[in-house]
Amino acid sequence: MVKFIHCSDLLLDEPFDLKSNLPEHIMQDVYRASFESFKNLVDDAIELKIDFILISGNLYSSKNRNIRADKFIEQQFERLNQAHIFVYYIAGTEDRLSQKSYTKYPENVVVFSEDVQSYELITHNGQRVFIHGFSYKEHTTYENKLDSYPVNEVDQSIHIGMLHGIHHKIKGFNATEFRIEDLNEKLYHYWALGHLPYKKRLNDLPEIHYPGKMQGACFSDTGRKGYLYVEGDHTTLDVKFIPTEHIRFEHVTLTLNETGKHAIYQDITDFKHSIRSSGKSMYQLKLVNPFETLIDSHLIQSILKQVQMYESNESQFVWIDDIELEQTFEVHTLASEFNTEHLENEALFNQARVPIQQSSVERYADDISFDVHQTLLNHGESRLKLMMRDES
Repeated sequence: MVKFIHCSDLLLDEPFDLKSNLPEHIMQDVYRASFESFKNLVDDAIELKIDFILISGNLYSSKNRNIRADKFIEQQFERLNQAHIFVYYIAGTEDRLSQKSYTKYPENVVVFSEDVQSYELITHNGQRVFIHGFSYKEHTTYENKLDSYPVNEVDQSIHIGMLHGIHHKIKGFNATEFRIEDLNEKLYHYWALGHLPYKKRLNDLPEIHYPGKMQGACFSDTGRKGYLYVEGDHTTLDVKFIPTEHIRFEHVTLTLNETGKHAIYQDITDFKHSIRSSGKSMYQLKLVNPFETLIDSHLIQSILKQVQMYESNESQFVWIDDIELEQTFEVHTLASEFNTEHLENEALFNQARVPIQQSSVERYADDISFDVHQTLLNHGESRLKLMMRDES
């Protein structure tokens, strides 16, 4: 019998990528988000009395490797050491071996070298386990080293392969490429993969898994984040996903009930109330306007500011980072009333500037070229709409 945790891509202290400015108390949550996620994992590991933890690379973020992150990991590894839980760790593309480290890990931590290595351990229940893997020394070391992984001789022991790499059918990532057939040839019971930001099961016999990131940092990191809890023996391994994220990133689309400012604000408020109990989160909203009455983008930005201002007092926050407006009916612009040839005529543009050039206003105006005429037209239309709304 064996019980272990498989995680990867914690990217400790990775900066968040947001459009809006956050209130101070939410910023504090952001600063500690990845730390809290890993602490949740360690808490679970100790409570469940697991045998070991597998970290399949990218424990740290290359964008923000610092003493704070190193010292935190040292403390958490020591907690595991006191609980007699081993940690097997392969360095990935972000936390490669060549990076400077500010700490020394306790004796329960095994860091794999750049060459394929194998380690044996006996679990609390007497199960014999072999763990195989290697670390990245440099960011660009994409060499496929699967030929160096030993083949399982098929006995009562459990063999686990650790690999920070990418399946050849998954595009857009730079790491060692592999095929499932290459992994199957080793006759292992479990493959602990890393590098993919979302969880993905590639195979069930043997179990081949990406656990995904442990804490999102942008709106491409949507959904639950956490680790995989694995339990079983050499015949069957059960795999369960356990969420640990401190802050969740999501996209959502809302269809508006009305087009008035108060009604739009209420729709957003009702949505936030409906999901607040599910935990701290950040959302990008798409508002769909199904009515012929069009909504001005300036109104949406005004509502967004109000929504964010209210959220600054919430500890269990639902932060709306940005709002996209989708109008079901075509937006009618003043520019569409004009002949396109007139709008694209530079001579007419220069002629329209003559009154300004001949007045005392000229010295306060920048030298405006024809290249920015569309920007000026859009700005003028927005100002005119606001004036017309005020008069009505």
